[in-house]
Amino acid sequence: MNYFTIQWFKELVMKHIIKMIIIAFFYLCIIPFGITAKLTYKLFGSQFLFTMFAEFLSLIPSFPGYFSRGCYYQMTLAKADVELFTAFGTYVSKIETTIGKNVGIGGRTIIGFADIGDNTVIANNVSILSGARQHNFDDPESLIAGNDNHFNKMIIGKNVFIGEQAIIMANIGDKSIIGAGSVVVKEIPPYSIAVGNPAQVVKERAK
Repeated sequence: MNYFTIQWFKELVMKHIIKMIIIAFFYLCIIPFGITAKLTYKLFGSQFLFTMFAEFLSLIPSFPGYFSRGCYYQMTLAKADVELFTAFGTYVSKIETTIGKNVGIGGRTIIGFADIGDNTVIANNVSILSGARQHNFDDPESLIAGNDNHFNKMIIGKNVFIGEQAIIMANIGDKSIIGAGSVVVKEIPPYSIAVGNPAQVVKERAK
């Protein structure tokens, strides 16, 4: 190896070490939140503390927020990578949610009960609901949600892009693109480009 290759390798290793030290620091800071939320859920089936801590951590700006939220979700969610990127104002409301590797989520996005695949990008102000019919409106005299809530896991495939202000109430197949402002109420097949309210497939991507 020549001099420049050796220097590049040293810099790469040093950056990786520094990054691991930063993650370890934030992991230690977040442990009380993570353990308390996870233990409360395991013992009592309550997600109250999980959601409360998630909302609190969503308000931490810049890189302290990125690292804090990544560590918290790695500790608490059914599956999540410690390097998960979530921007300011974004939080996950259901502890059973799973998030794959190399996922990026923009600001002010709320994620309910979902399974999000690897390499997926979700823009700002997106809402991923826990299904299209999570509230029971059969009784017109009692429209306030109670114990009749029914949460369905939304499956968001791998390599999916979801545009700004989209609302997701149905599954999205791998490598699909959802246009900004779209409302997904029916399942979107893989390799699709869907836009509109309700979202319709307007084009298929090359496989």
